[in-house]
Amino acid sequence: MLDGSLLFHSGQLSAAARNPFYEILNMDYVYYHFKTNRISETWDTALIEDYLRSTGLFQGDRFTSQRPFLSLSLMNVKDFEGSWSGRDYDPEKTNYIGVVTSDNWYWGVRKDPQIQAVFDGLEQLLHTEIQEDW
Repeated sequence: MLDGSLLFHSGQLSAAARNPFYEILNMDYVYYHFKTNRISETWDTALIEDYLRSTGLFQGDRFTSQRPFLSLSLMNVKDFEGSWSGRDYDPEKTNYIGVVTSDNWYWGVRKDPQIQAVFDGLEQLLHTEIQEDW
């Protein structure tokens, strides 16, 4: 979807606007997370993955959707304040879910209904609220 901010040259869209990845490359990302109350608490990874697959938004084992853009990383981290990577994935237990999206759902700015449904479902499943990363 074009937002009117693209430049026109001689009545044609600029080269950047014709690029099918223009929107993805130009997104402002928003970061959120779900985490357990204590580092020692965990959720069942398979249960979370089953829920995410049931949404129909994700393909395969990666929980990243391009339209709307939403990426979730399930991890079992050793410290909530540290840094993590995909190596922190544990097929049995999860205590932290990193979320990246272009939809500023937390503040209600864009509120894509598909993203909202995923977040609402995770809040119910995990019994915790999504939090914005600062």
